[in-house]
Amino acid sequence: MFTYLALDTGLLVEASLTIFALAAPGAAHLTLVQGASVTGILVIVMIFVAAFLFLFNLVLAIAFRKRRAAEILSYVAAGLIELAIFVFVLLLQIGVLTHVPLPLPPGLPVNRAEIGGTLALAIGLFPAAYWHRTTMSQLRQRMAEDAKVIKSREGGVRVRSNAPGEWLN
Repeated sequence: MFTYLALDTGLLVEASLTIFALAAPGAAHLTLVQGASVTGILVIVMIFVAAFLFLFNLVLAIAFRKRRAAEILSYVAAGLIELAIFVFVLLLQIGVLTHVPLPLPPGLPVNRAEIGGTLALAIGLFPAAYWHRTTMSQLRQRMAEDAKVIKSREGGVRVRSNAPGEWLN
């Protein structure tokens, strides 16, 4: 019941990516009071995001294990890529890796941390957004079905007149 209240995974993923896309360009060039750049903080946040997305895809692969093999393999592949991103960023943060082997041309408005963060989010959230997408017509149909159920049950309120202590606390 009330399927439109529980946001579909695809809509939630799309909303999250939209928020990140709108917030990232402005936040990436800020410098905090202590002198730490947002890029450094972005790397630390990406460690946690990559770990979360790895676990998220692992849970989805387990929860939907009875579905098509292509869906399960997409969750597993995205989870393994997120695990690789997590290990790479962790090794970079603790100093085992000294540089990122991706030279960018000078003058670009984005840096490597922003590109890596965007790719990690997109790769980690893509399988859930793809397999659990919904259209507005499907959402309207679900809302209409829920409205019929509510009307058939008189708003979901039932009054029993035969229970002697029903209104007592």
